[in-house]
Amino acid sequence: MSAALCTLGLGGVVFALIEQPNLGWGHPAIWMPLVAGILMFAAFLWRQRTVRSPILPLGILRVRNFWTGNLATFFIYAALSLNGFVVGVYLQQGAGLSATLAGLSSLPTTLALIALSSVVGGWVNRFGPRLFMTAGPLVMAAGALMLLAVQKDFDYWTQVLPGLIVFGLGLGVTVSPLTSTILGSIGGERSGIASATNNAVSRIAGLVVIAILAVIIGGALDLDGFHRAALVTAVLMVAGALVSFLGIRRPVTADAQSI
Repeated sequence: MSAALCTLGLGGVVFALIEQPNLGWGHPAIWMPLVAGILMFAAFLWRQRTVRSPILPLGILRVRNFWTGNLATFFIYAALSLNGFVVGVYLQQGAGLSATLAGLSSLPTTLALIALSSVVGGWVNRFGPRLFMTAGPLVMAAGALMLLAVQKDFDYWTQVLPGLIVFGLGLGVTVSPLTSTILGSIGGERSGIASATNNAVSRIAGLVVIAILAVIIGGALDLDGFHRAALVTAVLMVAGALVSFLGIRRPVTADAQSI
């Protein structure tokens, strides 16, 4: 029952966001699923408070690093989904690259992530996670803004590659501290729930941002739309950095024991 309420609730909201640009908010096919989705998700949360074995024990949301980490996850992964989708599609449709070359274009970001993740993981124990969870998204925001250099006279090496490298460096600084902080805040038998919740938040963030993609890019993924997406990506990353700076604290073992 809980799984059905959660799935249908989120599905109704996402459907409304996707179809709204075509039909408008006043159309019954939009506002009815939206209202129904909100009500069903509210019912899901209420049910989690009353059932003996909830899917999502709401008590874990009282742990500071857990809820702030997941809020930061929402902003950061929304930005990651937006950037990944828009860059991949624009390089094919706008710049004329093949699907293979468009896919390979993101390789520098992946390599930077691989190179930094293990190193940064060791630094977190020394300096704490907040520094990296704040600096990393800000670096990714800078990388996204560097993509504003893309022009009609397209050149991957000077207009795209530098931004992707910087973006990848920020990603490498962010991912390991973000994940370890969230999972480390909930210990014992509920660590699996913490992992599943964080994974769900990241997936929902991607769904929401892609659902409103038409609004973000202004209806068409042309050069102007690409630039708008880069700006929104940067704003989302700054929001993730701000949440991390204000909310994340050094992990305390007692957090896990207090649940």
